[in-house]
Order: sequence, then structure tokens, then C-alpha cells
Amino acid sequence: MLKKINYFNQTYRKRENLVLIHQMGKVGSTSLTKSLKSYGYLPLHIHSFYSPISYEMYKNYHAIKFYRSPLHRLNYFLTKQLVLKLLKSRKKLKVISIVREPVSRNLSMYFQAFHVPLMDINSTTDNRQEANTNLQAFRNDFFQKFNHHYGINWFDNEFKRTWNIDVYNYPFHKEEGYTVIEKGNVEVLLLTMEKLNEAEQIIRDFLDMEEFTLTNENMGEQKWYQSVYKEFKQNIQPSEEYLNALYDSKYMKHFYTNDEVETFKGKYREETHTPTPSFSTTN
Repeated sequence: MLKKINYFNQTYRKRENLVLIHQMGKVGSTSLTKSLKSYGYLPLHIHSFYSPISYEMYKNYHAIKFYRSPLHRLNYFLTKQLVLKLLKSRKKLKVISIVREPVSRNLSMYFQAFHVPLMDINSTTDNRQEANTNLQAFRNDFFQKFNHHYGINWFDNEFKRTWNIDVYNYPFHKEEGYTVIEKGNVEVLLLTMEKLNEAEQIIRDFLDMEEFTLTNENMGEQKWYQSVYKEFKQNIQPSEEYLNALYDSKYMKHFYTNDEVETFKGKYREETHTPTPSFSTTN
């Protein structure tokens, strides 16, 4: 136990090259993390200091209670709170967070723990019936049970709660896709995933690096579900209610231009063909 406490103290409070990658998940952070490691940095990759992201994303699923038990969630909370306390005690803390347009993020996140909806569907329907287990059944499940609002509410529910920083009170350079916020001993770099490849100089300046090159990691193509995921995204048509609920949010208005928002909407209106089932607004 003493060794573990000492490790935590040396790593999270004293390690000079630590960078916190605090983000909502499925925003390209894996590429950033691996790239920073290659330059000798210690990127600490965290979605939440309070609750496992998988539990929050699949909280409407019965199976998540077994996948993320109360004991697991308690241990998660206590460990992350200790880490947070040590991070806050640092003389200076660099934090990088990334945003992504919410529909593509939700589609990607749904498959992150795809076994959860798979277990639910198998336990509540007759899986011998093709209609209960085909891709359209999973599309229906996605719209009806998945937590679609997690991403657009993340800065209010997670980031503000953690750092007492309301990002919506600070201007964001939409055209360039970034901003820097300083408060106390915390310095935050906010980036949009869509312009991450253009942000190498911004990251270099933020971390006072002499050089930095971002190496892209398309992890989705390496997952066991990649072929199913690719087909899942085809012929899926979000309703206007769904698109408006996400794209008309203060999150989108703060981080993206009007033209970008309309482009995102147009993508899902024009490229998809299967009608959306009723959209759950209770997440």
C-alpha cells in the first residue's frame, strides 16, 4: 500500500512531463496520447474523475449493472478522486481536452462496449428471430436507449465540476479550432477533433516543445467489430428531432461555426436512408 501511495505521489504530483488528457471519449485522444508518449511525455488519459464512462453511456441498459458493478464504480471513484487531489496540488498542470461533433461521436461510442447492448438484446428478445438481432434492431436500440447527451453535457457535468472552469464563459476560436484557458495553476488547451491534424503547432506551443508531429491512430479499423460498425453507420438516418437536439445545443454553438453545423446536419440528411425510430430524450 505504501509503495502504491508513493507511486501515485511521484507520478501525479511531482512528475514534470505529465500532461492530462481530460476528454469525453472517442475524440481522437488515443492518437494524441501515443504521439506525446513518443516525445517522452506522460499523458494521463481520463474521461471522468467520478464515474466510468461506460456506465454513463450505457446507464439505460440492464447488462451494465453486471459489467460495472457498484463495487467497481466505488473503487473507480475513490481512486480517481485521489488522483485528482494530487493533480490539483501540482504547481502547474497542463490539461488538453478535445471536442467532436456529437452524432459521429455517439455512433463510435456505441460500439466501444458493444457487448452491453448485445447482452441486453439477447436477454430481452428471441435471438432466434432475425428481426431481433439484425443491424436495424441495433440501430433502433441505439436511438432508444443509448445516452446521446453525454458528450454535449460533458463540459458542464464533468469539466466544470472538476476544475471550476466554465468553458462557455471563454471565447473559442472556431475557425482555428482551439482556445487556451488559464485559471490558477491549471492551463487548458481546448481543441476540435475535426482540426486536430492542423493543431500540431498549437500543441507544440502549449507544451513548449521544440518539435511535435501527430501520428494518427485509427483504432476503429483494428477493433473486432469494425466491419459491423461500418455497415451499422450506413443507411442510418437520424430524425430532425435528433439532429436538432444535438446540433442546436450550446455545445455546438460555442465550438463550431454555423456553416460547420449545417455541413454536419447535411451529411446525415443526404447520405442516409433508413428512418429513425423514436428518439429517447430522457438521457
